[in-house]
Amino acid sequence: MDGMRCDVSGNLYIARFGKGTVVKVSPSGKVLQEVQLAGKRPTNVAFGGDDGCTVYVTLQDKGNIESFRVETPGREWKMQKR
Repeated sequence: MDGMRCDVSGNLYIARFGKGTVVKVSPSGKVLQEVQLAGKRPTNVAFGGDDGCTVYVTLQDKGNIESFRVETPGREWKMQKR
């Protein structure tokens, strides 16, 4: 595991370095979703976009950023929008 952030529902989005995924884990520890990325070395995740429902992922091996959409905005993003 590497970088992680949580959404407003308390779910964690965790970058899995070496596996090339971001896993969504519930507050009780249940794996809810796993998003496959093009690269194998994600290093951090951040929520953004107009509604806070875009997850941006930095990739060490690709030297770029990938993104995907989620249903719930990020907690930190929501706190900054007050």
